[in-house]
Amino acid sequence: MFTQAYTPEQSAFGKLDNGRDVLILYVKEFCEEVKVIRRSGLSRYTYNWFATEHKDAYVLQVTWENEVHIAIRFNPQHFSLIEKLLQPRDVILTTTPISALMEKAEKSNYNFLEFSEVLTFSNLSFAIPRSDYQN
Repeated sequence: MFTQAYTPEQSAFGKLDNGRDVLILYVKEFCEEVKVIRRSGLSRYTYNWFATEHKDAYVLQVTWENEVHIAIRFNPQHFSLIEKLLQPRDVILTTTPISALMEKAEKSNYNFLEFSEVLTFSNLSFAIPRSDYQN
């Protein structure tokens, strides 16, 4: 099974208003998928972790009820992000560079980030993928 997966270009850690830890990922390639999912109003999704064919990276695939899906590839340089997901964590997927969000917050003298086009995931955690994909 072939799935096009994209790597995060930027990441950050923070706290939500409710005090929960959050991992923020910027993946620009998901602009259209984020718009479709937000417009549809769907909030139910499933997610699975897969190892790449050469077992040199992990892929997080998220699928919504309308069969729209995204796949995020975590290469070895991203493994520290996976470490953060060993415990369930909230995740924000943004299509706006985190650096641009930080710059806007600084200019506005805010101590928070304002997001517009995002997907949010609650209690997402890493699970070691099964050893092989079964046809």
